[in-house]
Amino acid sequence: MVTIDQGIARVSNNAPGKAPVTTGGSRDGRHADRIAVALGYAWGNLRWLDPKARRRSRLAVAAIAGPGAVPDRVAREHLGHAAAREQLIWRPRMILDAAVEGGAHLASAKASGRGVLVSYCHFGPFPAIGVSALKFANDVHQVAGGWLAAPRPGSGRARRWRGIFERAGVPLIGAKGCFPVVAELLRRGAVVVMAFDWPGSAESSFLGKRVMLASGTARLAQSTGALVVPAMRRFQQLEVRTVFGAPLNPAAYDDWQHLHDEVAAHHDRWILTCPAALEDPRRAGAWEEAATAESWGLPLRLRQPSPTS
Repeated sequence: MVTIDQGIARVSNNAPGKAPVTTGGSRDGRHADRIAVALGYAWGNLRWLDPKARRRSRLAVAAIAGPGAVPDRVAREHLGHAAAREQLIWRPRMILDAAVEGGAHLASAKASGRGVLVSYCHFGPFPAIGVSALKFANDVHQVAGGWLAAPRPGSGRARRWRGIFERAGVPLIGAKGCFPVVAELLRRGAVVVMAFDWPGSAESSFLGKRVMLASGTARLAQSTGALVVPAMRRFQQLEVRTVFGAPLNPAAYDDWQHLHDEVAAHHDRWILTCPAALEDPRRAGAWEEAATAESWGLPLRLRQPSPTS
């Protein structure tokens, strides 16, 4: 986990991250990666035969798509996207070789001399999206949950995921209590990558429903003057593609709430092109049972006890 002193020292010394080294995109290697993604989709579809997986997926896509009947086809696709996404953790070469759209947006934001917040959602093949930002900046940090940011993650999957960041030279910042660390890094002109779709105290319109969202992205931008660059990943012909949107200047918005709404709208448009590719909002650590077709409220673990309880 990066402390504020370590993070600031790294930016102050302009210590470069390790620019992603591509594999050269050999035909055989890329073909093997496409096969792995295709097999991931196939495995996800097979999981539809498991009654527990089928029920979880139906609940997930209902929470994402909103009220009304959701075809089982979409729930099956959700399982396929989840299994295909996992291939990035086991085959990180796909991240290093990912094509980029809109890289000029991130490059121009970085060239402004201001801090840059790259905002993404748990959508599509999102793992280690901060590594793609290294193609345009050498001082990239990524905010991550404690299960991943811990120096020695518990599971083999988490260790492999963390290893992708370590080999690329992207320090992880533990999400809990990260505001002062991230704010100082942004004031010094660093690039910080953080997820937008986490539960929090900001009642928001998201995916056509009331969602309680974390507001850290907009608050950090407003307090530091950092530009916000929305980002997403998708599979295109079984290959990974990273997309960076146009920078959002917090000075153009009356307050952090209006900026927050604009960032939400950007992610809305991307997610609604393929709702099945959004990670399950009901998973442990996210909204859990509070995510329903009607709204995503605060999960029980984040609710403050009443004074009389």
